[in-house]
Amino acid sequence: MKLAKFSNPTLLLSLTIFIQSFSFLSIKYSTLQTGFVSFLLLIVAFGFLGLRAILWQNLLKLADLSHIYPFAALVQVLILFYAIMLFNEPVTLNNVIGLLVMLTGIYFMSR
Repeated sequence: MKLAKFSNPTLLLSLTIFIQSFSFLSIKYSTLQTGFVSFLLLIVAFGFLGLRAILWQNLLKLADLSHIYPFAALVQVLILFYAIMLFNEPVTLNNVIGLLVMLTGIYFMSR
C-alpha cells in the first residue's frame, strides 16, 4: 500500500496514535457486548491495528525510530480521555501521576 500523500511525519504519527486508540476502544466495547457484536468489534480492532501497522511502516520511512517512538506513548492520553468521557471511569491520583511520568519521559526522549 503506497501512501504518497502522507509525506508529513507529524500527520502520519498523529494518525497512528488515533488509530491505535480506536483499536483499544473497540476492544473495550467488545468486552461490554456479547455474541456476534463482541466478535465483530474484535475484528474491527484487529483491522485498526493492521491499518496502524501499515501507517507505522510508512512513518518509519520518513523519520527515525528514536525520534518518533516516544510519541507513541501519547495513546495513553487518549485512553484516559476515553475512560473518563465514554466509560465514566474515575481518575485516580495514580492515573494522573502515571500520565505525568509518561509525558515527562516523552519530553526528555524527544529532545
